[in-house]
Amino acid sequence: MRIRGRLLLSFVLAALVPLGALGLLLRASLIERIDAEHYRQLSTRVESARRRVDEQLAADRRAVDALCEHDAVVDGLLLDLATGRYGPATEQEMVRVLPPLMRGRRFDALFLLDARSGSGRGRILGSGHYPDQVGGRAELVDAIARVGEGAFVDTVRVRDGAGTRDQQELLTGCVVARDGAAVAVVAGRVLGPEYADELLGDVSPVRLAMDSEMPAGAEPITTFADATGENALALYATIDDAPLEREIALLRERSAYLAGAALLLAVLLALGFTLTLSRPLAELEEATRRVASGDLATEMRVRRKDEVGSAMEAFNAMTKELAVTRRKLLRAERIAAWREVARRIAHEIKNPLQPIQMEIETMQKLHARKHPSFDEEFPAGAKMILEEVRRLDDMVTEFSRFARLPRPKATEVDLREVVSHVEGLGGDEVEVVQPAEAVRVRADREQLTQVLLNLVQNGVDAARARHGESGGRVRLTLEPDPEGALLVVEDNGPGIPEADRLKVFEPYFTTKAKGTGLGLAIVHRIVGDHGGAIDVDEGIDGGAAFVIVLPASGPPAAIEASLTDDAVPLNRPSEPG
Repeated sequence: MRIRGRLLLSFVLAALVPLGALGLLLRASLIERIDAEHYRQLSTRVESARRRVDEQLAADRRAVDALCEHDAVVDGLLLDLATGRYGPATEQEMVRVLPPLMRGRRFDALFLLDARSGSGRGRILGSGHYPDQVGGRAELVDAIARVGEGAFVDTVRVRDGAGTRDQQELLTGCVVARDGAAVAVVAGRVLGPEYADELLGDVSPVRLAMDSEMPAGAEPITTFADATGENALALYATIDDAPLEREIALLRERSAYLAGAALLLAVLLALGFTLTLSRPLAELEEATRRVASGDLATEMRVRRKDEVGSAMEAFNAMTKELAVTRRKLLRAERIAAWREVARRIAHEIKNPLQPIQMEIETMQKLHARKHPSFDEEFPAGAKMILEEVRRLDDMVTEFSRFARLPRPKATEVDLREVVSHVEGLGGDEVEVVQPAEAVRVRADREQLTQVLLNLVQNGVDAARARHGESGGRVRLTLEPDPEGALLVVEDNGPGIPEADRLKVFEPYFTTKAKGTGLGLAIVHRIVGDHGGAIDVDEGIDGGAAFVIVLPASGPPAAIEASLTDDAVPLNRPSEPG
């Protein structure tokens, strides 16, 4: 991953990790608060319902006591019982007056029972909720005596549109006795959903319910016992989780939107910071590549005053120092190179000068003595002197070519055409291997032709030196390369010893009896001026192989054609791999 991607990822993580942790904490806190609020509502409603139950029981108690203490209907019934006037007329009167009396007191059931001792105890004297029960019996008088002023649960038969049914009611009663007569007043309220709704109403999300058993997780409000003291019904409260779940789901949805917006904002901010930091680094990387390719004139524009700007200024100072150092090194290398060339030239010139000197001295002595053999020796001596002079002339010509080698005139070249041209000039020993597709590079066609001709001719000479006029082989191979092109010239000659492979490109190094020692030096210069590389390896049957790699982009801008220029002379071949 490149530095821009790493910076972006680092900034995004640095922003999102604390933001995500804070978001999770806030969401958990909000959910906890919502949950606590719902259960606070439950507790509040439960306490309210308990108060309402207590208030309702107290109100029912007061209403029943009022009937027992001073009610005309009850008083009239007591009088009829005491005087013996109770009969059908009284029963009809009860059927008429008890239902409105019951409804006026907001009861669901109202009994007037005979509370006297004897066989008539418990006889129904009047029933406001079910008048047809008059004359029947209800075992409620003794229950009132056991419970006292409390309320109890019992089953009451009522009439509805479909007939009659039994329902559980909360009963409250009292007994009033006067002049030998006793009447039990029993009032009741239906215990069911209606009772719970009247207590609390529709207050979402809390719900009141009543059952014989309270489910797990419910909040108890109160329990209602029967006349024996056993729990008969439980009134409890539950909370509907659906609204809570909807609120939590809405909170999570909003949290997701906020997280997405935060992520987008974090990415945008991180991208801005990343571009701010990575753009100058990318420029620095590109400038470094240009310097590595030899362009020491590269200079970065410094637009910042921070550490990155300081790094750019340091880079510019470094490239300027490198340029100065390179010029100094080149001057030193040029001086050393020319000293080496001068030494080799002096050595090469000294070799033919010594026989010339000796021959001239011999002819001078013969001429001074008027020796009779002078006329015979003169032609041979003159011929030898002329041959050595021609040798000197060839040496000077080759050196002039080496010293004045022009810089490459690069154009787009299909190397297959150059190889085919060299094949036609190389003779029968030359074998060419090249692809069907074009292999194009930017190069000086004439100089590359000179390189290949020189190498091919050297290969032919080496092969003939080993095998004579027949049996020699030279193979010229062209292949596309990831960097540009690969050229290999190999022969089946005697080869080049390992110790000499580092010297073959030095000026005036030669293994030929009549070689000048500048041919491979010129080859090396041309390949180097094109930004390429040349190595020596083992060829066919132990012969020599010269491997050339040429870049597709052509000669670098910093390469110059002469040792007197500012470019580094490529006179040190790499070791063969």
